[in-house]
Amino acid sequence: MEPEGRRGLGSAPGLALTTPESEQKRRTEAKAGAAGPSAVRARRFLLCLYLVGFLDLFGVSMVVPLLSLHIKSLGASPTVAGIVGSSYGVLQLFSSTLVGCWSDVAGRRASLLVCILLSALGYLLLGAATNVFLFVLARVPAGLVWLLPWSEAKLGSAGNGLQWGKTDVLSGKSDYDMREAATTHGARTRDKTAWPPWVEVASALRDMKSLLFSEMWDIFLVRLLMGVAVMLYYSNFVLALEERFGVRPKVTGYLISYSSALGATAGFALGPVLRLYKHNSHTLLLHSSVLTCTLLLLYSTAPTVGAVILSSTLLSFSTAIGRTCITDLQLTVGGAQASGTLIGMGQSVTAVGRIIAPLLSGVAQEVSPCGPPSLGVVLALVAIFIMSLNKPRSIGDMSDKLKSE
Repeated sequence: MEPEGRRGLGSAPGLALTTPESEQKRRTEAKAGAAGPSAVRARRFLLCLYLVGFLDLFGVSMVVPLLSLHIKSLGASPTVAGIVGSSYGVLQLFSSTLVGCWSDVAGRRASLLVCILLSALGYLLLGAATNVFLFVLARVPAGLVWLLPWSEAKLGSAGNGLQWGKTDVLSGKSDYDMREAATTHGARTRDKTAWPPWVEVASALRDMKSLLFSEMWDIFLVRLLMGVAVMLYYSNFVLALEERFGVRPKVTGYLISYSSALGATAGFALGPVLRLYKHNSHTLLLHSSVLTCTLLLLYSTAPTVGAVILSSTLLSFSTAIGRTCITDLQLTVGGAQASGTLIGMGQSVTAVGRIIAPLLSGVAQEVSPCGPPSLGVVLALVAIFIMSLNKPRSIGDMSDKLKSE
């Protein structure tokens, strides 16, 4: 009679001798089989999220360039249109913290759905607006919620994914582990949102004040000036081309799409350009700002549509490089330890620019269709002057900081 182990191995086909290696292999295969459907569901969900985000931003891109024409057709003056645009920026500036706190409590999925519905309501009212009052009313929902939920959604999907109902397919966690992690995450969220919203707003304002009056004041001021200068260029682009050259909005839309595609392509050229400048962000920012200022001047004095296309083509590259350089300069001078605060501060400065630019554009457009970009040239010159004066100090600060790191 054969031993038990030998008989199990030879006489009973399909039954293998159990060893620690085979048991570990069986468990690994079982986990992989269980994680397979979860991984597919997670990928499908992310694809759905990206598709919804694309559709939302696609709708925004169709509406925003034509807002100046729409409000003008309702009988509003350029100054009134500028005030309306500034109020939209004010809503974005002060609503972001409140909506962010609410999304921490209600969850990313619920906040995203509500924000999309409010945006859709705003666009519906915008299409039905027959006077300036209805136009302003239609802009309120989008001003309160636009863009923030997509930032929250990215954090939710890329960071923890718990509030979206996903499973951690990469780490192979069990359902019990995920429920326990979700409970812990909920407790942390409750602790994080224990402070009232106005307290968080006051704290954010204190952080902004300390950064604005620090040694980085010139970087934030340059960001504000260059941001407003570029926003002035885009603020009346459709209306100015129609008044100056009789270009139809359809053709202007083609030109805007062309410029946006070039701006996306500029990201691929940023690496070689930085290597050419030996990763000196300050010098590259200075040169890109000079190029932006020159192109704004060319656009302001363009005698033909061809000159407008040339300036728009090169502006797509110079502005894309400038945005990256100013962010890199902030992080280099400020240090990696406060990167989140610095990025948030940069976004706040940009939000302030969105408040200022429409108002300045409306007033300048009362003088001439070329008024807004001409004012942008002046602001860009001021930014270039500030960068030139503070160049030795900024480079010295960067060198000392890199040595200390």
